[in-house]
Amino acid sequence: MPTSATNSGKSSKKPTSYFFSLLNPVRIFRAVQFHRKQKKYCKASHDLELRLYSEMLSNDMLHYGYFENADIEPEKLSFHDMETAQVNYAEKLISHLADKSLPVLDIGCGIGGIANLIYQKGYTVDVLSPNISQLTYVKKNYPALTAYNEKFEEFKADRKYGTLLNAESFQYIDMNKAFAKADELIVQGGRWIICDYFSTKTGDEKKAGRRFEDFEKLAGEHGWKIIYHEDITKHVLPTLKFANMYITRIVNPLIFYLENKLLVKMAWFYQLTHEIRDSLSKKLTKEFSKVDTTVFLSEKKYLILVLTK
Repeated sequence: MPTSATNSGKSSKKPTSYFFSLLNPVRIFRAVQFHRKQKKYCKASHDLELRLYSEMLSNDMLHYGYFENADIEPEKLSFHDMETAQVNYAEKLISHLADKSLPVLDIGCGIGGIANLIYQKGYTVDVLSPNISQLTYVKKNYPALTAYNEKFEEFKADRKYGTLLNAESFQYIDMNKAFAKADELIVQGGRWIICDYFSTKTGDEKKAGRRFEDFEKLAGEHGWKIIYHEDITKHVLPTLKFANMYITRIVNPLIFYLENKLLVKMAWFYQLTHEIRDSLSKKLTKEFSKVDTTVFLSEKKYLILVLTK
């Protein structure tokens, strides 16, 4: 008695037929056209990583966070602990704000979490970001903030600021241009708060990252004084440990499982795509190394700096 397709519950299409369908000239042409359109993607305007973080965390803050207990084990951390650490981080920066009667400029504002907290404390806050997705989110959720979709180096303001704030955004700005622009925007006696990591490596800045010694020298040349300096490296490490734990225990095993599932179910496709998978594996390894605490400690230090002029 013949078995019907509906009784079997499985498609009669063989794996090889999927392969030959991929070779269809029309499908290839459409795929090439789609790829060309995607090349226009600009991370500065549409940052997918930041969008991911914003959907994972609920307080609209995208920085490392500050943990009072720097030795806490990652297994004991929850998303609530992570969000609390981010608020602690924001509060530490807010404690250094200048005169409340003067406006604050949050440079590289992310999705507005810190700026909104500053606003709730009675300050006038402007936010600045070249990222279209971020600014769209900020305008929708925090309409009281004045938002500018521009790079800091190109920003033209119609007023001076009492405080400039860079919370993990200074690393993306050319230092010479940053000091020149800050000179234009700050009031006499105003403050520039920078919280970010600096490289402890030597060599080319583009490869090694910016070094504090170079920053300090440039600050002096522009007439800025560092009135507060705190190394909080150990207090941000729990964030890296937490991320590394999830990569080690969930992401890597899941990748291993999916690759072996592909090998068992579609060995021909597994072999055919090995170069693509190897390339992706190398990229993931490079990305995952950013949350390796040993590497971070050997190459970086995370500082809170307050400058005045």
